[in-house]
Amino acid sequence: MTTTIRTAGQMPVQFAIPMPTPAATAAAATTLKNIALFLAAPFIGLVYAMALPFVGMAMLAVIGGKALVKAPATWQALAAAKEVALFLAAPFIGLVYAVTLPFVGIALIARAAYKAYRA
Repeated sequence: MTTTIRTAGQMPVQFAIPMPTPAATAAAATTLKNIALFLAAPFIGLVYAMALPFVGMAMLAVIGGKALVKAPATWQALAAAKEVALFLAAPFIGLVYAVTLPFVGIALIARAAYKAYRA
């Protein structure tokens, strides 16, 4: 690409502006990508280091869970644990019902009144 500069009282000056080739553009993009990866590498490593204990615990739980499921006594223990958990949660479930049921009743009465109004 050539460009001409014209100034008052002087001869026009032409000069060529070099256009980047596709290979040069690809090389520049690769260089920028490498620089970005170089700058991001410590943070990526930090994320891996911070996640490692959680990944290890999850793998330990998966392997232990698979071994535990194969034992027949596991199902009996889980059934007993379910019954104990429901026994311990029953008072709190009853409290939730006792607190919320008056509001549910008011809502049902309001709905019935609205239906009667619309009819």
